[in-house]
Amino acid sequence: MAEPFKWFSPLGISVAVFLAIGTLWILIGALTVPLLGKGIGPAIIFVSNSTDEAYFGRSPAELLASDPALSKLRTLLLTVIAGFLLLAGVLFLSVAWFGLRQGQTWALTALSVAGILALGFWVLSLLPYARSGIRLTIGDLPPFMWIPALFILPAIILGWIGLR
Repeated sequence: MAEPFKWFSPLGISVAVFLAIGTLWILIGALTVPLLGKGIGPAIIFVSNSTDEAYFGRSPAELLASDPALSKLRTLLLTVIAGFLLLAGVLFLSVAWFGLRQGQTWALTALSVAGILALGFWVLSLLPYARSGIRLTIGDLPPFMWIPALFILPAIILGWIGLR
């Protein structure tokens, strides 16, 4: 008989981390569209006010105010990103809860591959900033990028240990 699931085990902590990543993505995805024109929204184009200004040559607020087409494109792209965050968050929650929590190896594999792919594409999206000599700090990155980047590898390792 299989051992019962325990939250304070390597597998339990792995499940909790994957659930937290999924929840973070759902929250950010759900809040992105309603907050696009409010608060911090107009202060960034992609990363942060200071890094976007260094990369694009003018402050995001100036660029968005002076170029309606850019403002429309930003709204469309951030809406698409929000949708993908919602999609990824729901999938992470579902696979972690219904697969990994049950001790299914396929679930850890799916979550690991998806998480590593997400990190890889975030790195690709940030390369133009780095190639331009712009120093990115953790404070510049959106939380949907840096929080999973910190926790995905420990979640994978703990999940692997927990499934052994």
